[in-house]
Amino acid sequence: MEKKMLDMDLREVLALTASDAPAPGGGAIAGLAAALGAALGQMVLALSYGKKAYENLDDATKASLKEADAQLADLRDCLFNLMQEDTDAFTSYMDALRLPKESEEEQKVRRAALDKCALHSMAVPLETAERCLTVLQCLPQIAQYGNKNAVTDAGVAALLANAACEAALLNVKINLPTIKDETVVSKAAKRSEELLQASKKLQKEVLDIVYGKLA
Repeated sequence: MEKKMLDMDLREVLALTASDAPAPGGGAIAGLAAALGAALGQMVLALSYGKKAYENLDDATKASLKEADAQLADLRDCLFNLMQEDTDAFTSYMDALRLPKESEEEQKVRRAALDKCALHSMAVPLETAERCLTVLQCLPQIAQYGNKNAVTDAGVAALLANAACEAALLNVKINLPTIKDETVVSKAAKRSEELLQASKKLQKEVLDIVYGKLA
């Protein structure tokens, strides 16, 4: 893939994803979905600043919301870059598979390259899942104190971030069998389960707030 996803417009990304190209796949799209979730969280805050309800909040809550805004901005950029990194990781693994393996030395080089790429292909979606969780951690207060007319956008942000987290973890899981280091595999599997449960819990927390306000 000569043109980076980061340099494509949305139609190009969709077309590439729909094509027979093996990448971008679920891991990359998870990054994109989570970045959109972070952006939606920021949008709710942007629609809150200067409004009477926001100005009536205490200083500590305002400061916390501002901090969440800045954090979401960083997360949005990070997740967008992880979208590309996930695609690059997969491409690198496929390149390693194509390395020559006729001689013993070639086989050694190929195995080392495959081991390195397998670790990276697992680590990238695991980092994506970590970032998704951080997005979700910002959202309860945004749903609670943000512009009430945009509360459903906070809900959508939570849905996207949780879905992206689980999607990224699926990509962790599928890469674990290619990793030889059992300690790495065990730690990644354990952390994956922790992330999944925490993500689901935060999504529920946000949606409870959203539906409560809608009622």
